[in-house]
Amino acid sequence: MNFELFISKRISKALFNENNVSTRIIKIAIIAIALGITIILISISTGFGLQSEIKKKLATLSGDLKISFYDNNNSYISVKPLNVLQINKEKWYDSKKIDHVYTYVNKAVLFKNQEKFDGGILKGLDSYFPLDNFKSYIIDGRFLDFNKSESLEIIISSQTSKKLSLKVGDLVNSFFYDFSKSKFPKKRSFKVVGVYNTGYGDFDENFSFTNIKVLQKINGWKSYEVGGIELILKNQLKISNYKEVVYNFLPPNIDVQSVEEIYSGIFSWISMFDFNILVILIVVVLVALLNITIAIIILVIEKSKMIGMMKVFGASYRKIQKIFLLVTLNIIVKGLIIGNVIGLILIYFQYHFKLIQLDPENYFVNSVPVEISIPNVLFVNFLIIIFSIIAFWIPMLLISKMEIVKVLKIK
Repeated sequence: MNFELFISKRISKALFNENNVSTRIIKIAIIAIALGITIILISISTGFGLQSEIKKKLATLSGDLKISFYDNNNSYISVKPLNVLQINKEKWYDSKKIDHVYTYVNKAVLFKNQEKFDGGILKGLDSYFPLDNFKSYIIDGRFLDFNKSESLEIIISSQTSKKLSLKVGDLVNSFFYDFSKSKFPKKRSFKVVGVYNTGYGDFDENFSFTNIKVLQKINGWKSYEVGGIELILKNQLKISNYKEVVYNFLPPNIDVQSVEEIYSGIFSWISMFDFNILVILIVVVLVALLNITIAIIILVIEKSKMIGMMKVFGASYRKIQKIFLLVTLNIIVKGLIIGNVIGLILIYFQYHFKLIQLDPENYFVNSVPVEISIPNVLFVNFLIIIFSIIAFWIPMLLISKMEIVKVLKIK
């Protein structure tokens, strides 16, 4: 064992066995580092988790990319039919980047049950819609049976269910208006086969689902005429890049919109989480560094006589510096281990038991979602170690300016 490691171990051991000022300050520094890393891990996991969950939910409901006529961009209603034969899918489709491609038709509808009315949008879906992504939102009943192509089945939201006093198995009268073709609305009686709740109030309040062929028949459209095409990508980080790829192969009167453009307000809101996480990271790191700096300064002052003796016996400034660097690293590592363990345990419990609940009207989710990333954990720990080492040089200035005669002077 070399000299520096031996002395640093003796100092570190004494710090936790003695009862003096430096010992108490060092323990406070360890607690500060532990609390800091815990707060940072929780902030990152909840911030990124909330962003990821909201993006995933919006992509499930509307796709990552939506192909439709420019005429339909400012309306949720499919105003003009899109001929899927003119889309040139073979030119832009990439199975390595696309998870799902499905067609849809949106149509305004008025529901009536006894004396109760409720308006909304009925979204027709085809059999390629990713059922697995939507299953978690079904709270009663089942999803649509695509084997019965023109069966009048419908899935309504829990909000619509309450407004109209409907439950699974009930029939609901539905009216579709198109005064350009007829003076009278078209009427259909749908059977409620499922009730869903996404937690996204604006969507749940307006949308119901049925088979796309039902709406194509009501509109008088051919099987190849749809309201639009929605794509769910395998890597959401490349949405903007892939949007350009698709757009370049589309006819000039057809547009492609990303989910960020469709829900720009929501994405502007969740982008603020990154800034909040950065602020928390900076504040917590600064507090932790301030504590470790004060702790080492007090330790250096308390061990000033020992430093003076080492200088007398020929210990170089580099050796003394290395001793206190090892002591500092020991303090930091202890704090990081405690903080990581506490932080990861809290994140684990939130992930599995949903201890902290949220108001879905404000946050679009029922509980705080968490997302843990090993690279993020390693980065934060590495960041604290690096900045702590940088802060370590402040107390080292005290050692370099110590005068041996004054330090060893016996009063």
